[in-house]
Amino acid sequence: MTWMAVDSSTIARMDYDEPRRVLKIEFKNGTRYEYYDVPTNIFQQMKAAPSKGHFLAVSIKGRYRYARV
Repeated sequence: MTWMAVDSSTIARMDYDEPRRVLKIEFKNGTRYEYYDVPTNIFQQMKAAPSKGHFLAVSIKGRYRYARV
């Protein structure tokens, strides 16, 4: 696992497990979530997005299964 720090007001860091297509998000409050079946191109778009939190809210939440871990 290679967590990457994120410049965001809500997200502390994120990681992507490409073989499993799992996006892992750790929020600044310490909670972690995994989002399942996220395509690689969506992760790449999130990395490039100027606002990671906004991208997560608009393009990932409600579209992919998830679990708090």
